[in-house]
Amino acid sequence: MKSSQIFTLISLVFLLASCASTTTSKKSEVTGSLDHVKTQLRGLPEAEGLFEGPRILEASKILPANVLSGPNYRVEQKVFNDGFLNIYTIDSAYGKVSAVSTATLYKRIHEMKVIAEIEKMNKGKEFAKGVAEKGKDVVKGAYTVVTSPIKTITGAVSGVGKIFKRAGENLGNRAQSDQENRFKSVIGYSKTKRDYANKLKVDVYSRNPILQSELDSLTTAGYTGNLLSSLAIGTFTGPFVSATGATNLLNKVMKDMSPPDLRKMNREKLEKMGVPKNIADAFIKNSSYTPREQTVLVNAMFEMKNTIGRENFIKFATRADQYDVTYFRQLQAEMYADHNRNNSPIKQFINIGPFTSAITADHTINVCLPMDYLLWTSDMAKAATILTNKVNALPWVTKKQMYFTGSISPLARKNLTKLGWLLTTG
Repeated sequence: MKSSQIFTLISLVFLLASCASTTTSKKSEVTGSLDHVKTQLRGLPEAEGLFEGPRILEASKILPANVLSGPNYRVEQKVFNDGFLNIYTIDSAYGKVSAVSTATLYKRIHEMKVIAEIEKMNKGKEFAKGVAEKGKDVVKGAYTVVTSPIKTITGAVSGVGKIFKRAGENLGNRAQSDQENRFKSVIGYSKTKRDYANKLKVDVYSRNPILQSELDSLTTAGYTGNLLSSLAIGTFTGPFVSATGATNLLNKVMKDMSPPDLRKMNREKLEKMGVPKNIADAFIKNSSYTPREQTVLVNAMFEMKNTIGRENFIKFATRADQYDVTYFRQLQAEMYADHNRNNSPIKQFINIGPFTSAITADHTINVCLPMDYLLWTSDMAKAATILTNKVNALPWVTKKQMYFTGSISPLARKNLTKLGWLLTTG
């Protein structure tokens, strides 16, 4: 592609972003990030041509005001959307952090608020200074684990986006090395650190190195549980919150059990679900997942007692080799469990092309996708066409249904509807 063509493409993207800002209605009564996304995008015009490309959105128009900034962070105004997920940049007191997806953004912001409360508690002490300095040192290299901030629109592609780019390929069942190699610093964490994380309502296995630095320092300093409990820290709530009544039990499990114990428990549950040993081993050994992500995913599948073919979802989830994809699979498992619990019981899981699909008793094919804002990109068009053709070849299918946690563009809605899909958003 010539430089003049690239410049034209980028100019078009910025023009679309400008359209978004001029057609947005005032957000007064709207609450929750997904509602803000839908409010902003409701007035966007359909893209010209066959496909849409990446877009630049404005954080102030898709997020509540109380999320945009805090004592030690600010969400940058420019938000990239790769056609599937929003990619945010958080400018913190410790450096820039990238958050792939709105769900991850909420998690990171909650962690930033926890860090601010801990530093407030230790204000004026050498301890606080030490934590701050240590945090700055961590930023220099470790934020590649969180994901480096996106600098250009050509680099704004999430791992989830790459899944759809590879639609139709045989991805195999590749697994990463065992978790001790990737999480060796986590594996040896004492129960004390897990207790602190539980009291602070944060994930002890978070990939946020600043939070890990704070938890390490707290553990070393040996603060009492009563002191930590006095911090004004609320429970994390993001765009998608599982409705399971086992949430408190799961938090207790994460607090009381070490990673090896969690793996043992997850293996036992996979065995009870009828997952073949080779698939269970590959999933457990995939170190792209944190112990918490694996545990939540397995727990969601295990909850669906009457659903057959759960090994198909586990086999599909084993392919994840990027951090935002593992979290995507965790949320996807929770969506299916929620659908089974509150909508229509899922009879069976089957893998069709680049998607895991659920079949209900009335022979409806259901696909749950925890996406922020879906665009009709050439990759999505290819993946949707492959899926549709495979589903249409199944004579027993009565309906095709897609569920999204976020929104979809008018062009994506038009084309998916034309392919025969019923769509549910937000």
